[in-house]
Amino acid sequence: MSDSREAEVLRANASFYDAFRAGDFEALDAAWARNLPVACIHPGWQILRGRELVMQSWRSILFGGNRPDIHCDDTHCHLLGDFAFVTCLERIGEGALTATNVFAREDSAWRLVHHQAGPLSQVPNDQPSGPLN
Repeated sequence: MSDSREAEVLRANASFYDAFRAGDFEALDAAWARNLPVACIHPGWQILRGRELVMQSWRSILFGGNRPDIHCDDTHCHLLGDFAFVTCLERIGEGALTATNVFAREDSAWRLVHHQAGPLSQVPNDQPSGPLN
C-alpha cells in the first residue's frame, strides 16, 4: 500500500472489528467520532442517527447475548481527502454481509462516522475466510 493514509484507515477499520469481535465497548466507542455527525444501519434495523442512538445499538449488540464471531476480509479503502470509506465482507460463520464503513479525520485520527451492513443473497467462496486482513 503506497499511501500511509490508506494504511491508517485500514488500521482504524481493523481496530473497529477487533473491538466488535472482542466485545470491547470502550474500544468500539473510541472508534466512533465524537464531534461529527454519525449514523449506522445494522442489517434489518432502521437508520440510527446521532451518537447516542448509535452507541446504544452497539451496546445492545455487544451485551445482548448473541454477539457474532465476526471476521472482516476483502477490504478496500477509498480516500476522499479527510474522509475515506472502506468496503468489505463481514464473515459470520457460514454467512456473510457486505459492509461500508465511512471514516473522517477527527482530532488527528480516523474515526467512524457511518457503518452500514447488509445481507448477501449468495456468499462468495472465492474470498478467504478468517482473520482480518
